[in-house]
Amino acid sequence: MSKYLLEYSSDVVGSPILSKVIVETGVLINVLRADIEHDKASIVVDIPHDEDRVINRFRGSGVTVRKLQENIKRDIENCIDCGACISLCPTEAIYFTEDWSIEVDKGECILCEACVLACPMKAMTIQEH
Repeated sequence: MSKYLLEYSSDVVGSPILSKVIVETGVLINVLRADIEHDKASIVVDIPHDEDRVINRFRGSGVTVRKLQENIKRDIENCIDCGACISLCPTEAIYFTEDWSIEVDKGECILCEACVLACPMKAMTIQEH
């Protein structure tokens, strides 16, 4: 599975594009996070297979698609392993290792940005490629 950021402009935000792509391709797409407003939307999705076909359908419908390569990035130089990010993570993707350092399971991360906002050292960022 690969994670993608779908960005809808004001021209297409009112259209049921996600539903149409699912129906047309038969690929079940998991929505991990969505921020939808009247004039724009950004949705993070997990696409399990047939990525090229699904991505082409989104792009053909006017949606900007970007693959999220690394998801959450932790700046090891700035991180003090305080754990502020751990309690807020809804999927438990961030955890302490045996030596009490912070680890991120990027496969479990849904890019909710809770850790980014919680980090007092600004050591967590979302990587969009």
